[in-house]
Amino acid sequence: METQSISKKSNSVKGTATYPYSQTSMLVNSIQSTTVVSIQSGLQVAVVTFTSPAGNLGSITLSPVQPTAQNVEFKAGLQSLKIDLISFRAQFGFDSGQVTANGSATDQDGKNDTAFAKQIATWS
Repeated sequence: METQSISKKSNSVKGTATYPYSQTSMLVNSIQSTTVVSIQSGLQVAVVTFTSPAGNLGSITLSPVQPTAQNVEFKAGLQSLKIDLISFRAQFGFDSGQVTANGSATDQDGKNDTAFAKQIATWS
């Protein structure tokens, strides 16, 4: 199997999916999300891992069976990440798959809480 990584510079960047498909995106305050989409039991499943220089913050698994997660909080040292809503849409036909997330995060000192609302992965 081939893995594809894309450095995402804008929301308009798309990749052609070969599973497992991987895409990395910057959220805010040095927090990065890495989304890996694979096929499990015939369904597209996305595992989104959040990391920063402070360490591994945590991960969320999304699929057509459980396409959203709400009110999830991760911490590494003093830095915190609050996910208000993260949503998954599987690729089907001409519709691209995507993961979107919104919430807020502090910097590594636990200060400067900054909101975000982003499409963090897209594949077709």
